[in-house]
Amino acid sequence: MGATFRRFPGGTLITFGVTILAAVPAVAASFYPVNKCVAAKQREAASYCRKALNAWAAWDAGQDAGRRDAALLRAAAGLTNRWAKAKRASAAAGADCAATTASSSAVLDAINAAVASIVADVNDGLDLGTNDGKCGATILRAAALKCAKLLQADAKLVNDPAADPHRVVRGVKHQKAHQAFTKKFNKAACDTNATVNGVELQIDQLEQLLFAQTTVSPSVSQGSYDRIDAGPTQYQGRTFSPVCKSGTPYAFFARRGTVNKLVVYYQGGGACWENVTCSVGVCDPSVGPGDDPDNFQVGFADLDNPANPFKDWNAVFVSYCSCDIHFGDAAQDYTGLFPPIHVEHRGFQNAKVVEKWAREHFVLPEEVFVTGSSAGAYGAWFHAPLLHEVWPASRFNVLADAGNGVVTQEFLDNEFPNWNFEANLPPQYPQLVEVLHDGSGIPGYTKVITDLFPETRWAHYSTAYDGGQGGQSGFYNVMLHPGDVAQWTQWWNGACPWNEAMVAQAIDTAAAVPNNYRYYIGTGSRHTMWGSDKVYGDTTGGVPTIVSWVNAMLHGTPQWTNVQCTNCGLLLPGDPRPNPLVPPFFQQGGDVVIDCNPISPAGAFLE
Repeated sequence: MGATFRRFPGGTLITFGVTILAAVPAVAASFYPVNKCVAAKQREAASYCRKALNAWAAWDAGQDAGRRDAALLRAAAGLTNRWAKAKRASAAAGADCAATTASSSAVLDAINAAVASIVADVNDGLDLGTNDGKCGATILRAAALKCAKLLQADAKLVNDPAADPHRVVRGVKHQKAHQAFTKKFNKAACDTNATVNGVELQIDQLEQLLFAQTTVSPSVSQGSYDRIDAGPTQYQGRTFSPVCKSGTPYAFFARRGTVNKLVVYYQGGGACWENVTCSVGVCDPSVGPGDDPDNFQVGFADLDNPANPFKDWNAVFVSYCSCDIHFGDAAQDYTGLFPPIHVEHRGFQNAKVVEKWAREHFVLPEEVFVTGSSAGAYGAWFHAPLLHEVWPASRFNVLADAGNGVVTQEFLDNEFPNWNFEANLPPQYPQLVEVLHDGSGIPGYTKVITDLFPETRWAHYSTAYDGGQGGQSGFYNVMLHPGDVAQWTQWWNGACPWNEAMVAQAIDTAAAVPNNYRYYIGTGSRHTMWGSDKVYGDTTGGVPTIVSWVNAMLHGTPQWTNVQCTNCGLLLPGDPRPNPLVPPFFQQGGDVVIDCNPISPAGAFLE
């Protein structure tokens, strides 16, 4: 994930406060072909594990190597054939399961290696030519049953995650398998040098390995990001045709980590909604080499920093090139001051293509962190509810970085419809249609969505005067002066009115949602924090470090509180400022400050 993922000078955001959710009706995970495919593969792995250990158990009892080897070959052939059948069924249903899991040969190798180790452990100390052989066989049959039960419980969860959203049923089944094995091992009373804990550990480690191999795609590169070029995609009963603003092809990025957790990051990059904004380059019209998140290695994008809570996570990077904060679904021909321009606002379609790919490569994450910076903050805020239905048995956190949603009514009435958001509002959430039209803004939207997903933690981050031509106050200044292009470059004029509206909105939202929503307002005027080292060290204005606040969010500790800086107008090094300084930016000794109510030496307020 890149530094700030800016693609034009000054930042990447439209400050957008309307309360909407773009979607098509979601398909329950239990009916999704890849879930069914993975579950079928896990059941076959369970069957093979049981058959392999039972084959060795029979060998312990009778030392018939030919019979053992024939049983292993039959079991392996059965797994290979049914593995292929599951892939074909998924492909016929419109979802690729071939790249979702390890190959059948890799899974067979993993099981065979574990079985060999378990057999050697159990037989250590036994004289197989005596009754010890039958005793060893008893333990191996118990191990076979436990291995099968663990993997069958996994398959049941994967097939229908919504039926066990807290993974309680799976946990109970695992515990029962553990208890049954312990009882049988102790009852066998063999002279083996193996211990019940040692054998169980090997079975548990095999289950964990197979779960990872079947739910986290090994085809995704580990460490560096893969670029995935996207084309027309059938998904949820619709054909999605990904494309960038200028008509160029769409692509996105992904990487595999070392833990079964997933970051879904929506890239920023400005926005446009009429002839001038879409003509002057305030948003990036394509996905190019400069968008590759491997180019960014600062802040939470630094995967080598041990303090980074996301360094080991899988990640999907939703590229942005549609100029509609990831939710547009319209083609527009804008006329006006500049020559006519055709714009493909297809951010919603682009994001849905990424969603499909993500659920087919990261099937059942333990935890999902949905985030994005600037325009991507809105992608995170509005796509997160849809992602809950993709991964209903995963813990969720949603953080909007520098996308607080402050807009004018004029924008909502006249420009916002150009993106065609409402056409994709999900019918399963009719409340969102109401907040789109009743003027309740982000507080209203957040109240609806936090009620729908009460176990998810939702948060906004921003600096107090988020500035620059592409910052939140910069876009708000454009909205305050519709049609007055000469005013649009004077972004600093939006700093104070935007701050006043943003702070009030944050407080109102927190009051409406006291349990699972928090805000963080930092000092200065920097736009976005995700790709900045300030996340690890900045405490200016009495705030906690951003990383400590995010860790508290992830763990649900009392340190996850609403944060608001003191002396918020003090600019930090590198913060946007006009040159030369003009009000509300002032030189104060060696510092530059923003003062929305300055007083002259004579005691009069400066206008």
